[in-house]
Amino acid sequence: MTQSDLVLRRLLPLVFVALVGCSSAAGDRAAEFADLPALLDSLMTEHRVPGVSLAVFDDTGVLYHHVAGFKSQESQELVDAETAFEAASISKPVFAYIVLTLARDGVLDLDVPFSVLGMDLPSVSHDARWEALTPRMLLSHVGGLPNWRARLSFEAESYEELFSPDDTLKFVSEPNTQYGYSGEGYVLLQQVVEQLTGKGLKMLAREMVFDPLEMERSSFSYDDRIKINTPRGHDRDMNPDKWEIALPLASSTLHTTALDLAAFGIHLASGIRQGEYYSVMAEPAVTVGTASNVERSWGLGLGIITDELGRYVYHGGNNVIFIADFIYGIEENLGYALLTNSANGRAVVEGMERRMFGRDFPR
Repeated sequence: MTQSDLVLRRLLPLVFVALVGCSSAAGDRAAEFADLPALLDSLMTEHRVPGVSLAVFDDTGVLYHHVAGFKSQESQELVDAETAFEAASISKPVFAYIVLTLARDGVLDLDVPFSVLGMDLPSVSHDARWEALTPRMLLSHVGGLPNWRARLSFEAESYEELFSPDDTLKFVSEPNTQYGYSGEGYVLLQQVVEQLTGKGLKMLAREMVFDPLEMERSSFSYDDRIKINTPRGHDRDMNPDKWEIALPLASSTLHTTALDLAAFGIHLASGIRQGEYYSVMAEPAVTVGTASNVERSWGLGLGIITDELGRYVYHGGNNVIFIADFIYGIEENLGYALLTNSANGRAVVEGMERRMFGRDFPR
C-alpha cells in the first residue's frame, strides 16, 4: 500500500461524515465509526471470538463505544459495558504511569540504581549485575532480564511462591545494552515500588490511577468486585477457561473495561499532545528495529511505531485466552482500547488496525 493509498484510506470516513451532515463535532466523529459493529461481528464470526469490548477515543473523550458477544460461549451471557476483561500486558503502561508519578513526587529517581536504594530483591541478588538496575531500564525493557521463567503459580500469594524454588531468575544480557521485552523486569520493579511506598500494587493503582480517572471497573486483582461481571477466556476451539492469579502483578493482571482503558488513554493523549510530564511515555528510550521506513522503539511503558505518517504509541495484551490492544495515533489524534476473550483475538486486533489506521502495525 502506497502513502497515497494510506492517506486516501484515512480520509474516507471524513468524506462519509461530510455526506451525512452531522450537526455537532461529537456527532461527526461518532459517524466515522458507524461501520464498526458490522466489522466486529464479521471478524468475531470468522475467527471464532465470543466477546469484544471496544472504545474509540481522542484527547477530548470517548468517540465511540461498542460491546458485542458473550462472556462465555457456554453460558451465552452477554458482554456489557461493565464487563471487565483481562487486559494482560496492557497492565504495564498503567504501572509505568504509577512509577512516573512516584518519580514526579520524589519518592524514587528513575536513574538511581536499586543497590543505592538498599532494596531487598532476593530473586536477583545472586547476580551482581542487579546492582546496576534502575527503574528507567526496567520500564524500557533494557534490564537484561527474560520475559518469564517457567510457568508461574496461580495460587501464589507472595513473590517467593510465584515460581518454584529451583526456577532461578537469570540475566539473559548485560543491563542497559539491548532491548529485551521483560515481564520479569516489571514485577521486579513492582517489588521495589512496594518496598519504597509500603503499599501494594492494588492500592497504589487505586490511589494514583483508577480513582483519579474514574476507572471504576478496573483492578490489578481478580477480586469480588471484578468477579461480579467478567468473561471467561477461550482457547482456539472456543473452550472457556479462566486463570485466577491470586497475586497482583504489574506485568499482566489488570482487569478492566474498554471504557475504563479509554479514560486512561484520553488522559495520556491529552498529556502527550500538550507535551506535559507523562508525554515521556511516548518518547523513544531504546530502538527496537527499523524496516521499510517504519521504526519500532520503546518508551517508558509504551511501544512506539514511527513512520512517514506519524507516531503511534501502543501496548498489546496476550494472556493466551485473552487478547487486547491499546493504540493511539498522535498526529491523527485517534486511538482505541479493544478487549477480547479469545486466543483468536489477534485477528480482530489486526482487522481493527487496518480499519482505523489503514494497515497492520509490526509488533
